[in-house]
Amino acid sequence: MMELHLAFPGVGNPDPQQAPQRRRKRAQVARACGSCRLRRIKCDNNVPCSNCVMNGADCSKKSAPSAFTLSQAHQEIASLRQKISQLEGELQSRSETSTGSVSSLTLESQSPSLKIPTPSLEPTIPPQNGGTAPRQYWGGVHFCPSRSPNSLWLGPSSLYAFTQRLSSFLNVKLNQEHIPHQMLPASASDDKLLDRPATGCDFFAPPSGSSSNGVYLSPLQEEYFLNYFWQAYHVSLCPILDEAQFKQHYQSLLVAGGKERKPSALVDIVVAACMQYHISTLPLASQGVLVEGKDALVAGRWHYWRGQTLLTYELESPSISTLQCHLLCAIYLCGGSFHNMMDTSMALTVRTAYILGLHLDPPSTLPQAEREMRRRLWWSVWFMDSRANMKLGRPFMISESHAMPALPSDSLDVAALSGSTFVPAAEDTTWLSFNLRQITLYRVIRAAYTAFYSTDFHLQEGQTIWDRPDALQTGALILAQHTQHLDAWCESIPDALKLKRQDPNSRPFSTDGARVVFEQFAPQWLQRQRVLLEHTYHHVCANLFRPMISFSNHAQITWTSLQEQLATRCAAHAIALTKLTHQILEETSLFDGWHEAFYSQWNAVMTLLGFVMAYPSNNTSTSEAKSAVRLAIAVFDNFGVKFAVAASASKIVQGLCAKIETLAANERTAGFLFDGAQAANMGQYPPLYGGDAMSWENLSVYNSSNSGVSYPSDGSNGHSELDLLDMAFDIDFWNKVDMLWPEDIEVPS
Repeated sequence: MMELHLAFPGVGNPDPQQAPQRRRKRAQVARACGSCRLRRIKCDNNVPCSNCVMNGADCSKKSAPSAFTLSQAHQEIASLRQKISQLEGELQSRSETSTGSVSSLTLESQSPSLKIPTPSLEPTIPPQNGGTAPRQYWGGVHFCPSRSPNSLWLGPSSLYAFTQRLSSFLNVKLNQEHIPHQMLPASASDDKLLDRPATGCDFFAPPSGSSSNGVYLSPLQEEYFLNYFWQAYHVSLCPILDEAQFKQHYQSLLVAGGKERKPSALVDIVVAACMQYHISTLPLASQGVLVEGKDALVAGRWHYWRGQTLLTYELESPSISTLQCHLLCAIYLCGGSFHNMMDTSMALTVRTAYILGLHLDPPSTLPQAEREMRRRLWWSVWFMDSRANMKLGRPFMISESHAMPALPSDSLDVAALSGSTFVPAAEDTTWLSFNLRQITLYRVIRAAYTAFYSTDFHLQEGQTIWDRPDALQTGALILAQHTQHLDAWCESIPDALKLKRQDPNSRPFSTDGARVVFEQFAPQWLQRQRVLLEHTYHHVCANLFRPMISFSNHAQITWTSLQEQLATRCAAHAIALTKLTHQILEETSLFDGWHEAFYSQWNAVMTLLGFVMAYPSNNTSTSEAKSAVRLAIAVFDNFGVKFAVAASASKIVQGLCAKIETLAANERTAGFLFDGAQAANMGQYPPLYGGDAMSWENLSVYNSSNSGVSYPSDGSNGHSELDLLDMAFDIDFWNKVDMLWPEDIEVPS
């Protein structure tokens, strides 16, 4: 009753002595001023009103009031949307009736300067179906790896779709039907990945080294591998762990006088990733029992699976540690060439990030160190999602339709709170600067990627942009408009993260082929960041411009169209990546065991082979591309000393080079592609590969004692001329999924 009396005076405690009084009528005001309406107080008819005079405010009584309420805001938004629609309609009608002037834009590709026409408005193609049907996916490929009984879909930006286009082109040129076949037949019963062990393995037993139950490390051995994490993944991929907190957490797990440790999913996946990386730096003969006679890419699989089992119990109530585990699992699977499993792991990572609310900017009430860690976690998830789906050509799992958290800071203060004690590289550069610049690079690339692949080219069912010259040219115009953003990104990189050149006239991130200079006394983590930043730049640029390599009408070579200029830029980035990778492997150990460098090189060499086939004319770019292919073979030979799949890549490229040279020789002899003068000049350029044509018997590329697998004959009298392309398809998906599963575990059939 007391609360009622205080809230409503006169209610619940009436005064019988008080006589009722007639309520005075409130003076009406025509319109309150803006300040009074905002503060929701009474206003009078004076101008300025008494409230504004008293508070010193600006008294405004405009005829068009601002939106101070929710309903007024909705009305204002609707009005603005209507105006925007009207303006867009007028703009569209003008673009259709006006011929328009086309300005000239200089594309500073840091290789030869390209003059690119760019329209004043976004180019459009007249719709063929009324523009009412939703856009369809185009250019994808259903691909069945030789070690899987099921097919998978990969989009047009993937290397697999490009390789399929190259394969179809060669089919036509060789005048034969090529039917892909399984070179390693596999049955569904062999894939026991999703089965759980019935007996024979206790995932929760403390690790005590090699045993009949598996290959686990002792805490002392784990310490050896964990030290590689901070110099590799931590500084060069995703800074998602607090080093000081992780080491403190690890110490808290030790029991039995430090001889054993308690189970931890986070520790297990970090150990697995470090084993995969470090063992891949060793020669095959030195990798020892830890790989169990398998490839180094599946080293640490016991720790990986134990961590997966522990993560199962965290699915309903995930934590930051759960997110870190999922993200590191995706990195481990990607390194082992399990790309579909990586894609699935990334889906779990993205959903966990949303569950934890990382998509919202952290509140200011949190400590600064925690705010920055949450931002780094979100943007690491975004980065991995962008990288994986641009590589596989699949839709992004993180939509950018909503605002996202602020980018993580790389300031000196934030670096000091990160838990790591790396010395700043410069006044404006810390160990966190690499991560920030890598994210901004992918933001530029993803914007261009989205603009290109989300454009409605008005294709008919089954068509691709390579079937429509006008669509291909429109795509070239779209990509050309984003090149200036790439150039601006290159200029924004601090000097401490740039690789210097031996040629003083050469610039960092250029495609001129100048050799780089490695600073002798710079710490390894900084050298790795410099190398990876430029290496990643060339890799994503080559992928972005690769759709411009067209195998249609290849005989009509003009070298003047925008599409072919961008195709040349694609090849220039692939050549620059190959030269950089070769020099790094020859002069440093920075890429030893770094699987991403191998896959980027494989991507580059297949791109160059396609470029040579699409544009075989007498020009400097084709000659440089051939030289880079020969250099890539040496790169694969270097990688092949450490893991078997790289050795197989070298042999596949050699075989493809022999096939392409044979085809080119036949066409020159028949005069199919070139006139007499061109055919005579072709002799001055070296062939793709100087070795003898390789027979099938010499191409048993997986016949390695370390890999434990080989390619048997399919029982036919002869093999297809393009069996090598089947192998090329399988390089990224070469591991069998059951290689991750321990053999001595009894699994129900």
